[in-house]
Amino acid sequence: MPLLSWKPGYSVNEVLLDNHHQELFDLLNTVYENVMNSLEVDCVLPIIDRLSEYTRYHFAAEEQYMREKGFPGIDDHIARHMEFTRTIETLKTRYNDNDLDVTRELIIVLGEWLLHHVLKDDMMYSELPADIKEGPEVLPPPLTGYSANLQ
Repeated sequence: MPLLSWKPGYSVNEVLLDNHHQELFDLLNTVYENVMNSLEVDCVLPIIDRLSEYTRYHFAAEEQYMREKGFPGIDDHIARHMEFTRTIETLKTRYNDNDLDVTRELIIVLGEWLLHHVLKDDMMYSELPADIKEGPEVLPPPLTGYSANLQ
């Protein structure tokens, strides 16, 4: 059973960014399922790396979208992205000891942050007037292995 399930109410009214959010939910659920189904956590680090890489890709696309739309809260939003990235990198460093407790902490941090960020922070730009919400014209280059999943 997944830890988080995507719901239509989580939509930010931008298909590409909604797809990104859904992929982040899926990656988090994969980490969760691997930890719950095994006492060995060494298989989790590659998934955490994919989640971290995809998160950076998503942040770049989201920030570009906000710039193009003139979102007034962009600086605070980017600061939250940077803080989250630092937190994940810190937890990944601690994870190298193959510690199940650190892995569980990472899942909790990721889940809480993802829900809060999508439901609160990202909803702020979802409320931009419809006439200026046409989506990003140019996206950052796709990451290896993710190009097929982004549309």
